[in-house]
Amino acid sequence: MGGERANIDVYVEGQHLTDDDVQQVTVDRDMYQPDMALIVLSNQTDKQSGKQKLGQSVEVKIGKDDTSVFKGEIVGIEPLWAGKEKTTLALRCMNKMHRLLKGRKSKTFQDQSDQQIVTAVASAGGLTMEWTGQGPTYKHVYQHNQFDLEFIRTRVGRLGFHMWCVDTKLIVKKPDFGQSAKLKLSAVDSGALRRFAPRVNATNAVKKVTVKGWNPETKELITASESDPGSKLAKESAPVVAKDLAADETFNVDTPVWSQEEAKAIAGGRLTEMNLTFVTADAECMGNADADLGQTVEVTASAKGEDPFNGNYYVMGLSHRYSAESKGGGGGGFTTFLRLARDGMGKR
Repeated sequence: MGGERANIDVYVEGQHLTDDDVQQVTVDRDMYQPDMALIVLSNQTDKQSGKQKLGQSVEVKIGKDDTSVFKGEIVGIEPLWAGKEKTTLALRCMNKMHRLLKGRKSKTFQDQSDQQIVTAVASAGGLTMEWTGQGPTYKHVYQHNQFDLEFIRTRVGRLGFHMWCVDTKLIVKKPDFGQSAKLKLSAVDSGALRRFAPRVNATNAVKKVTVKGWNPETKELITASESDPGSKLAKESAPVVAKDLAADETFNVDTPVWSQEEAKAIAGGRLTEMNLTFVTADAECMGNADADLGQTVEVTASAKGEDPFNGNYYVMGLSHRYSAESKGGGGGGFTTFLRLARDGMGKR
């Protein structure tokens, strides 16, 4: 089934590419990863060859309101000569988060919080920061032969925070599962939801996470625990639904900790991460430029209101796909794919 017709505007170095030149656009966005875009241009008579260059800025806008869904730069160019009607030039683009993958580094941070550490690394990579949430301060943190992106992913992930990048702004947030749904997708009565494929996996469901460590300076045991607080996305949380399949408690003893505050933060982050894998889903819907990472989406997959798969989900990833083929009456158009997660089942 084709997607919705949409106004797609692609700009390279601020210059608008004509609609006839743009054959396909794919934008992929996921937590902890640089945004990526693939733009396929018509290249008959080699009109694009030599015109697009590495490092040039690229922006993709969608819809009547010209909503920007991608800002980045060209990192790869792939021409294809395959006959008069199939000669194309593909531009592979990434946002500037990818620059944090340039070279491994070894570095020491002293008496700084994760917010200060990540801000320093992001700034050195040419990114600004938007940080929401609290975290402990550490006496000593060592970046050991790691890419900057690899290092800050570890710092953010151990707290259970989520991270993504928009243009040159690195966003780090403690996930807000209780936020109101900004998108409502329904498969009932010819709604925008065209395909919904949820999966339930009880292997990571856990009621309690305990972190244990040893302070070599004070010669004392450090321990902290976090228990299932219930789900803000679903009626019943993952451990409640999983029942005997859920683990009563899991221990984390391989992460160095220096304080009870740090241990508690890691325990809470690990609990969130594990239970958020309980329900994962792929959703295909009419193209929607307003879809964003870190949003809550309300899904009505079944007309049966109490269906356990109806309800709110959290957006962990998304893809926008556009094909110009629909202009000739065929398939194509604009479609949005969402990668969703939920830490329980049933509509709240």
